[in-house]
Amino acid sequence: MQVSAKLKLIWIIVFIGLVTSSLSKNTASAQGNLFDFIFHVSIYSILAFVPILLFRKRLIAFMATIAIAPISFLLEMLHGIVSGVDFQNLDAFYNNLGILIGIIVAAIIRLKIHYQNKIVI
Repeated sequence: MQVSAKLKLIWIIVFIGLVTSSLSKNTASAQGNLFDFIFHVSIYSILAFVPILLFRKRLIAFMATIAIAPISFLLEMLHGIVSGVDFQNLDAFYNNLGILIGIIVAAIIRLKIHYQNKIVI
């Protein structure tokens, strides 16, 4: 299986898991919990990381990644409606922090790959 196919599969699994957990009443966590922080940051890092590496055109890659931010707010609002908990600003912050981390790491890797291919000896 190619790396791009594996990344697509991981992204789809993570996205489906995120939507499923957002629409579940049982996933409401305590505000400020370390597990909650790790969950939000890691999930959204993956969701932001993968499109930057998959799309060849930089503009499309960054637009797809930036589109994750409004989706995160939508899923937080849906989670609040389903679970009966108010909108959690801290969770939204964790989501955006994860997106930012995913963008930075993927951009560094993409630049490294780009310049590695340009080196001529």
